Amino acid sequence: MEMPFGRGKVALPLPSGWRIEVLRPHAVLPAADPVGEVSRSLENTIGGKVFDRYRGVKSVAIAVSDETRPVPNSLILPILLKKLEAIGVPKSSIQILIASGLHPPLPSSRFPNILPAEILRDYPVSAHDAKATDLMFVGKTARKTPVYVNPLFRKADLRIAVGLIDPHQFVGYTGGVKCAAVGLAGAQTIEHNHSFLFHPQAVVGEIQNNPVRQDLEEVGKLMGVDFAVNVVLDETNRIVKAFSGDSLEVERVGSEFCRTVYEIPVSQEYDIVIASPGGYPKDINLYQAQKGLAHATPLVRRGGDLVLLAECPDGHGEEDFFRTMKRFSSPAEIVEKFPKEPFRMGAHKAFLWARSLAKAEVHMCSAMGEELSRLFMVTPAKTLEEIFSRLRGKYHSPPAI
Repeated sequence: MEMPFGRGKVALPLPSGWRIEVLRPHAVLPAADPVGEVSRSLENTIGGKVFDRYRGVKSVAIAVSDETRPVPNSLILPILLKKLEAIGVPKSSIQILIASGLHPPLPSSRFPNILPAEILRDYPVSAHDAKATDLMFVGKTARKTPVYVNPLFRKADLRIAVGLIDPHQFVGYTGGVKCAAVGLAGAQTIEHNHSFLFHPQAVVGEIQNNPVRQDLEEVGKLMGVDFAVNVVLDETNRIVKAFSGDSLEVERVGSEFCRTVYEIPVSQEYDIVIASPGGYPKDINLYQAQKGLAHATPLVRRGGDLVLLAECPDGHGEEDFFRTMKRFSSPAEIVEKFPKEPFRMGAHKAFLWARSLAKAEVHMCSAMGEELSRLFMVTPAKTLEEIFSRLRGKYHSPPAI
């Protein structure tokens, strides 16, 4: 049995006699012709949005995810850009915006990590800064979220969001407006929206009654997101299906398809759950890898053991995550006190992290080192053999894994 770790895989050295139940997405065939699949979605759009209606637009802004998301931009963008060229939009009038959200703006030296060389050569590309002083205020949502947006995006005649649809721990599912509504928003917008994560319906898989997701839809509407191009990937990041058209309909139809791939029935809680966020870039740092732990946590019994396989070559990631963990002495203290404090993005990750740690002991094999790992309140190990040796001493009969 192997699991993703960084850019490769690691074998699980299970003790003799231990059996493992493998929970993975439903078996689906990737698109035999991924280029054809994206092209099909752009020809057969959903929600009444067709490209011909945009003929004559003078400017286009395209939001794309940063390197923390495995979006196949090198496959999607050439098809989309050719479609824009066909309706008469010149290359010089198309702005590609790297939607970083509250992540540090991506330096231009790393643009090749997410965009092909010919696109970087032929089109203007810039990285969003959520703390820039020139963001445009476009109103407030019904939940009082102030909406600030990248001016290059807002001023364009046609505004497109390109991204993934996959399960999200408190948004329900990604996709639709999210790449722009979070990725090209101001810090105040993101922080206020994400403050709803304490709501009992702000959980993975929930959309209709999820205040974070519903608020994001309003943010996207105020920003003026016109069109979305989204893909659902398999567990090896190959395109399974593409959806293009009205952002709300893309999200609705795409998330229901995504549910058929990634939602699986589980009949019990387990003594031990071994989880991987999915390798690079989802385990680029602990801030990102936390999502893998969150999805695994409902599966483990209280007092059980979680094993997280995440390389984290960039360490912990967000500094507020680090500083918040440093302030507390236990996961239980974080879970109790953090919701009573003024909400802060970055710091919120400590609360999400601690919710898992409060339920089970977390063992982690990573590149972070022992001192940093212990600051994040996990039990570190240099090798997987060390983790399983430790667990073998705890479980005298074969555990449910």
